[in-house]
Amino acid sequence: MVRNLHIERQKADGEPSAITLEEWTEAVDHVEGVRMANGDAHASNPRNEHIVVLPNRGGDAEVFREDCERWLRALFWTPDGTVRFAEPEMKDDPVLTLARSLAGELGAHVYDDKGKACG
Repeated sequence: MVRNLHIERQKADGEPSAITLEEWTEAVDHVEGVRMANGDAHASNPRNEHIVVLPNRGGDAEVFREDCERWLRALFWTPDGTVRFAEPEMKDDPVLTLARSLAGELGAHVYDDKGKACG
């Protein structure tokens, strides 16, 4: 089962502070190895091979993976002001490293689904 991690920002009282699409786009522009994605994402359903379209709300971002020498869509801004991504298998995964850099740009942190800070 794939678990998600989230880039979230909190106020001093612990309440969430939404990350705007403008802030997210600006942060992506400042971090090397990540860029905003164009168009919707397409994926093949492994059970029936149908193509599934995942609409881009304007905040999908791609990460350059040196191991396969291509850009992969990995970070997804949501209208509630968080950014989600699949939890990597390795702690030194480039997506997690970039997510931490982006969180720093936003004055935010990376959290798991239970609200626990991840590094």
